[in-house]
Amino acid sequence: MKKFLGLLVLILLLTDCDDGNLTVENISFGEVNASSCGEIVYKLKGSEALFLKIPATANAFKNEITPPDAPRIIPITANVIVRYRAYSGNVTSDNVCPDVIQPISPVVTVEWIATSGNIEITTTAIYSTPDAATGATTLLKYNHNIVFTNITFSKTSGEQRYDTFSFGDYATTATNLPLGFVSDNVRICTSNNTIYNAADGGIEALVIQNIDPALLATTNLNTPKTGLITATTNKLSYRLFTTALITGSNPDYFCQAVFPDMPAVNEEWLADEGVSSILGAIEITTTNTPAQNVYKHTIRLKGVTFRKGRSTFYYGNDILLGELIF
Repeated sequence: MKKFLGLLVLILLLTDCDDGNLTVENISFGEVNASSCGEIVYKLKGSEALFLKIPATANAFKNEITPPDAPRIIPITANVIVRYRAYSGNVTSDNVCPDVIQPISPVVTVEWIATSGNIEITTTAIYSTPDAATGATTLLKYNHNIVFTNITFSKTSGEQRYDTFSFGDYATTATNLPLGFVSDNVRICTSNNTIYNAADGGIEALVIQNIDPALLATTNLNTPKTGLITATTNKLSYRLFTTALITGSNPDYFCQAVFPDMPAVNEEWLADEGVSSILGAIEITTTNTPAQNVYKHTIRLKGVTFRKGRSTFYYGNDILLGELIF
């Protein structure tokens, strides 16, 4: 009997104990910052690497905020790769990035290959601290929180399965919006009541379509007149073009009933509809210079928030759009 028990203990010691239980082997990269090269997003920790590769056509890390509780879900397939590797020494980006010659050392000693599961990506916006003078905020980055769900890794000793495995955060840079407007560049299209601020040959524009004529009335001088921004009247938008406006062509572009296709618009942000005279409003104060027989309309934007999809930025409490003289 003693011989039998001894033999049983020996067999148990020699048997591979990995039955897929998470307590047998575990990997953790929660506190490691993510980097990227091409289509690969990776984390490195000493002699370990965890990386995923998603085709760019999947738009997995597009700069758009995901709806609440509705992450982007990318199934793991032959083209969507998740792998864990351990090396014989400290690992660098050269070991995981495909556009370099792989170093001879360190070598891979352990590799786990994901065979099934999903990659869930939740995208949120990262903003600057509000400007002390205007309250304006800048959209700096998009944070993509990556979680693997129901993921199974194939390894030499069997399979390792996680119901939920957090890869962590990966950030992408938001499109830079110059917002470099000069007040003297404000013009009006009397044919369609459009006011715009755009430099000649510039890359961006602020546009007010269908301005309320009462805001430009000359019967109530030196008194601010306020109109709320709406989707039809006083419609305010910001446009960033892919290429510069053709020099001398601003009236041809902005004074059309429908904006031309060229230059193409890279991003368009629409102002939220107004709710009060200090939140989502256009304020115009008109003055008169009798000697020159002209009127000057000083146009200010009050508490404007611009929106593109679920992304927003606050333009400021009280921003001068420009001075229109006509």
